[in-house]
Amino acid sequence: MTVLPAGPARVLNTKYIIAAVVAAIVVVASITGFVWATETAVTVVVDGEAYRFKTEAVDVASLLDEAEVVVSEADLVNPPPDTPVTDGMTVTVRHAVPVTFVLSGDEVEVDVVGSTVADALVAVGLDPTSGLVVEPAVDEPLEDDMTITASDVFVRVVEEEIEIPFETISEDDASIPLGTNAVDVEGEPGRTLRLYEVVVTDGVEGSRVLKAERVVAQAVDEVVRNGTGRRDQQLTVSRGTDRRTTSSAPAAASAPASGRELTVSTTAYVPGVGCGYNTATGAKAGFGIVAVDPSVIPLGTRLYLPGYGYGVAADTGGAIKGNKIDVCFDSLDQARAWGRRTVTITVLP
Repeated sequence: MTVLPAGPARVLNTKYIIAAVVAAIVVVASITGFVWATETAVTVVVDGEAYRFKTEAVDVASLLDEAEVVVSEADLVNPPPDTPVTDGMTVTVRHAVPVTFVLSGDEVEVDVVGSTVADALVAVGLDPTSGLVVEPAVDEPLEDDMTITASDVFVRVVEEEIEIPFETISEDDASIPLGTNAVDVEGEPGRTLRLYEVVVTDGVEGSRVLKAERVVAQAVDEVVRNGTGRRDQQLTVSRGTDRRTTSSAPAAASAPASGRELTVSTTAYVPGVGCGYNTATGAKAGFGIVAVDPSVIPLGTRLYLPGYGYGVAADTGGAIKGNKIDVCFDSLDQARAWGRRTVTITVLP
C-alpha cells in the first residue's frame, strides 16, 4: 500500500534546496577566505615618512608589497613581516644605509639602521660621547656609501717616580788631619711621585700634562767633615804674611811602622814667596802641605818625610813631575835650611 506525504511535496523540496545552497556558499567562502571581506586601515612609516592605507592584505609582508615598499635583510621592519594585519596598526620600516668605517687605519663596511653618524658609531660598538675624533661630525646625517673616520682618543693617567738628588754639606773639623775628610752622614736620594694626564690617539701617546706631585721620601743630605787640623805640632800659615822671620823647625816625628817607600827629589817653598796661599785641593798652604805629581802620588795621600815629619799630598806644580816633590814650610829660613835634597819618603796606606 502506498503512503502519501502529509503536505505538498513541492514545499518540502524548495525548503531543502535553499538550505543546501546556503551551506554550499558558506563552504566555498570558507575555502576562499572571502566572507563579506572589508578593507583594513593601517599606517606605514618609511624612514620617518608616514602613509595611511586601506588594505585587504592579510600580513605585513603582503602589505609592504601592496605599498611597493622594498626591504632587504639589513632593513628594520616592525612588526615582523609574518605578523597579521589588524585594523589601526602601524608598520615601521627603516632602511639600512651602507657606510664605510675607517678605524685605526682599517676599513670596515657596515649597513647602519639610523639617521646620523652617531647611530653609525653605536652600530659598530663605539660610544659617540667617549671623546672620539670623528669625521664627519657625530650629528651629520647618514648618506649612502659615505665614509666615516673615527680616531680612538682617550685620556690616560700616568704615574712617574722621580729621584731627588741629595746635597753635600761640608764642615771644617780641626780634629781631622789637613787634606783629609770623613763622611759623617751618607747621602740618600729622595723620591717624588708625579701624576700626568696623557692624551692617547689611536694608541699613540701625545703630550703630558702634570696634574699632581707628591714627595714620597725626603732626600738625606750628606755631611762631610773636611780636615783642618795639624799633625805632629805643625803650624798653620796665616794668609797675607810671608813669615820671613826666623823660626825654629817643628820637632821631628817618629817614622811610621808601615808604608811604601819612595825615593824623591825635594825642594822647599814658603806660601806667598813664589807661590800662592791656596793649593790645588783648596787647602790652605802651610807646613805639612806637599806638592806632588798626582800620577805618582795621588792627592790626599799621607806622607812621612825624614827630617820633616808628616805631610799630605795636597798641591801640584808646573815643575813637579815624576819623583819630585815640593815641601811647604812656615818660614823662609826653614825653607832655605831644607834647600834641595833627595830623601826616601814613606807613602802611608
